[in-house]
Amino acid sequence: MKKLITLGFLVVAVLSFISCSPSSPGKALKGYLNDIKNENYDSFMEGVYFHEGMDKQRKEKKRTQLLAIIKDKVTREYERKGGVKSIEIISERVWEDGENATVEFKQTYGNGEEIIEKQKMVKKDGKWLIDLYSK
Repeated sequence: MKKLITLGFLVVAVLSFISCSPSSPGKALKGYLNDIKNENYDSFMEGVYFHEGMDKQRKEKKRTQLLAIIKDKVTREYERKGGVKSIEIISERVWEDGENATVEFKQTYGNGEEIIEKQKMVKKDGKWLIDLYSK
């Protein structure tokens, strides 16, 4: 009986974890964009993919540079536009390999301005990440 209860808790925990993790590239991207909007920079950075071929020192340098740009320029741009009012995923196209995708999204700002952009995503270890450095 004790093993059955333990197994039940384990199943619930696994299902909770699966249901909370973004299952699509669009959902993942929206979460990362909300991280920037809410100034959760560390959480955003966990969603950025740095290619495996990049050595550790270069990867850390790129990470530091990207974080500085986001904290400075992106945050300033959001403030200038009255903040981010909404983020909408317009479309997502997962490539045939199942490991790459392109997400089209729209950000609406507090001043009414709308910007539509596309972002490449890559799936690593079952998690969709932003691919900023693809060739």
